[in-house]
Amino acid sequence: MASTDPRPAYSGLPVMIWTSGPDRRCDYVNERWLEFSGRRLEEELGWGWVARVHPDDRDNALAAYNAAFDEQRPYELECRIQRSNGEYRWIRSTGVPRLGSDGAFAGYVGCAADVTESHALEQRLKRMERTDAIAQLAGGVAHDFNNLLTGILGHVSLLLEDSSLSLEARGDLAQIQRSADRAAGLTRQLLAFSRRQALAPRAVDLNRLVSGTVSAIRSLVGSRIEVIQVLDPAIEAVLADPGQLEQVLLLLSNNAREAMPDGGRLELATGSAQLDATLAAGHAGLAMGAYVTLTVRDTGAGLGRGLDSVYGIVKQGGGYIAVDAIPGVGTTFSIYLRRAEAATHPARPSGPVSALAGSGTVLLVEDEEQVRELARRVMERAGYTVLAAEDAESAVALADRHAGHIHLLITDLVLPGVSGRELAARLGIHRPAIKVLYVSGTTDDAMGRLRVLDPGTAFLEKPFSLEGLLREIQQVLGAPDPAARLI
Repeated sequence: MASTDPRPAYSGLPVMIWTSGPDRRCDYVNERWLEFSGRRLEEELGWGWVARVHPDDRDNALAAYNAAFDEQRPYELECRIQRSNGEYRWIRSTGVPRLGSDGAFAGYVGCAADVTESHALEQRLKRMERTDAIAQLAGGVAHDFNNLLTGILGHVSLLLEDSSLSLEARGDLAQIQRSADRAAGLTRQLLAFSRRQALAPRAVDLNRLVSGTVSAIRSLVGSRIEVIQVLDPAIEAVLADPGQLEQVLLLLSNNAREAMPDGGRLELATGSAQLDATLAAGHAGLAMGAYVTLTVRDTGAGLGRGLDSVYGIVKQGGGYIAVDAIPGVGTTFSIYLRRAEAATHPARPSGPVSALAGSGTVLLVEDEEQVRELARRVMERAGYTVLAAEDAESAVALADRHAGHIHLLITDLVLPGVSGRELAARLGIHRPAIKVLYVSGTTDDAMGRLRVLDPGTAFLEKPFSLEGLLREIQQVLGAPDPAARLI
C-alpha cells in the first residue's frame, strides 16, 4: 500500500517546513530548516525547538502554539530563534491543522521564513515614525514657547520704561529677561532637533552658540562620553543661521554617540583659517580666503548616520565640510564657515523703546493674540498707524477697506489656512510698493517649500524684543526723515 505521508515531498522545498503530532511534539523538519538552524535532526525534534527560542519571546511563542492546538485552528507567530553559531534570527512561522487518513486531527504542518531583514526594516521605520512624531511635538512646543517668550520679553521691556522703578525691581526684571533669553536658546535647540526653523542667515557668535548647545549635547551623548570645548576667543562672527548650526552640532554629536557606545571623548573647537590658492586647491569646492572653523572631533570607530543632512546644511549656508577618519583613533569633522562682514550687519546701539519712533501705516498679521496686541501697542506708541488682523482673510479685508497707503506688512510666515508669503503676494498685486517683514518662531509641514527665505528678505525670529521689532521696522522702511513723515 502506498504511503500517504506527504512529508518526503517537503525535503526539496526552498522553505522551512515542520510538522508536529497531536501530542504537540515536533516530529519532522525538512533539510531547509536544518540548514537554517545548523543542528542535527534529533536536536530539533520533540520540544527541542523551544529551547532555541529567545528567552524574551519564549512565553508568547508557547502560548500561541498551545492556544492553536487547543482550538485546532491556524496560527502565525514571530519569534527569535537561535542558530548553532549563537546568532538569533527572526522567523515568521505559520501553522495549520492536518488530518490523518481517518479524518482525525493529526497535529500541525507549518512553514517558517527568516524575516530578520524585513523585521529590522520595520523596526527602523517605526523608530523613524516615533522620531518624526517627537520632532513634530518639539516643533509645536517651540512655536508655543516662542509666542509666550515674546510676550514675556515684550512686557519686561515695557516695564523697564517706567522711570519710577526701584533698583531692586529693575534687577528682578533683568533676571526675568535673562531667564527668558535662556529659554529662547532652548527653543532654538528644539527647532534644530525638529528641523522646522525658517532659515535666516545673520551674524552669529560661534563661541556663544557652541557654549549654549553643550548642555543639550551632554544630555544627548550621555555621561560615558566626555564633552570638552576648545574655543578661540579671537574668532570673528560667522554669517549663518544659528538654528542650522545648532542642528549640525546635534547631528554630529549624535554620530559621535553612535560611534562610541562604550564611551569616549567629544571635542568641540573653534578657530580661524586663512586658505591660500594651494590649500584651497586641495579641497574641491572650497575657495581661498579667510574662514572661521568649527571642528567636531570624536574618538569613535564609525561615521554613523545623518551626515548627508550635515553636508546639505553646511553647503546650503555657503560653507565647506571636510572629514578625516582614522581607524582606531577617531573622526574629525572640520567645517569652514564664512565670516560675517561688518558692513553686512552693522552694530545697533541699544536704547529705550521710546527712542525708536517712526511713522507710516503697518498691517500686522499675527494669529497669537498676546503677540499681536503687544506688537500693536508698542508700534502705536512709536508713532505708527497699525491695522491688526489675526489671519490672511481678515488682513485682505482690512487692506481693501483702507483708502490710504500701507507702507509695511508684518506677517507670521505660518498663518491659519494661508501662508505669510501667499498673503504678501496677494497684497502685492494691488499694492506693489508695500514692503514686507516676515516673523516666525517655527514652520510646519506645509511650509516645507518656504523654509529658505530669499536673499535680502526681512525676517525677525521669535522671540523678539520690542526694541528689536522697532529697529527691524526702521531698517525695512528706511531711517526716518526728521523733516518729513511718510504719507
